[in-house]
Formats: sequence, structure tokens, C-alpha cells
Amino acid sequence: MRLDVDVAGQTRAFQIDRRPDGRFQITMDGELHEVDVRQTDVGLSLVFADGRSLEAAASPMAGGEWLVQLPHVDVAVVVDGQRHGRRGAGGPSATGAQRVTAPMPGRVVKVLVAVGDEVTHRQGVVVVEAMKMENELGSPKAGRVIEIAVLEGVSVEAGRLLMVIE
Repeated sequence: MRLDVDVAGQTRAFQIDRRPDGRFQITMDGELHEVDVRQTDVGLSLVFADGRSLEAAASPMAGGEWLVQLPHVDVAVVVDGQRHGRRGAGGPSATGAQRVTAPMPGRVVKVLVAVGDEVTHRQGVVVVEAMKMENELGSPKAGRVIEIAVLEGVSVEAGRLLMVIE
């Protein structure tokens, strides 16, 4: 399977093939990696042939983007954006109210905006702590905050409405 992944404005090409032994061969930018992938409670555990390992969690966000959480860094990613209509549900030109939801269970650490505030696309609007990491969630579009559905310190489940941007 071939995937084009947009990471921070840069498109990277991936070729992923499953081997008969259940492991995966991943070619990224011409470099081949053999990887054993296992699902965990919070995402995926990847073990490379050379013994390196990586824990990753991916959660869908508005606008067809995914929040990929890696050790020490969170990255907004779009997979095959052109094939799946990246501008569909969200994005800077989205119309109508857009919901910001919790990508995974956690605790609201900080609400960065107030009702009535004007925000830009991807501007940080709320910080949620999950898996001992603070994750700043961005606005799915440019607009105005019309509802904040949580308070700082509150625990949230995956998918819970945090705020609405219009």
C-alpha cells in the first residue's frame, strides 16, 4: 500500500507491505525498514529489525487530519490528503460550526481561549494531558469561539466535546 503523508507541510511517501511472517516492510523516502507492529491500549508499538522501538498513538481530528503522538512530540498529519479531500470537514475554509473534541481520554490542563475570541486555523485553543503528555489542540478553522464545554482540571473521555468554533 502506498501512502502520501503530509507532516508539517512536507509530503513524505511511504510504501507499506505486509510480509508472510506478519512483520511489515516500510519504505520511507527510499529507505527500507523492517518493523514488527503491535497494537497497545493507547496506540501502536513499533519494533524495528535493529532493536529500536517506538510507541505511537494516532487520533482523528477535524479536517481529515490526525494527531500522531510520539515520545516528546505531537505532530498533525494528513494521510493521502488529495485522494480523500483534505478540505472536506474542516480546514481554514470550512463553513459552519466545527467541533473540537478530545482525541483520547485525559485531563483538561488549560483552556487557551474564551467565548467570543477570534481564532486562526490551527491556533492552540485547549491543552489536554493524556499519557503523561500535554497536547495542545488547535482550531479546525479560522473563526470565533461560540461554546466552551469544559473547565480546566476536568477529566474527559475520547470524543468529548471541548469547544465549538464558528
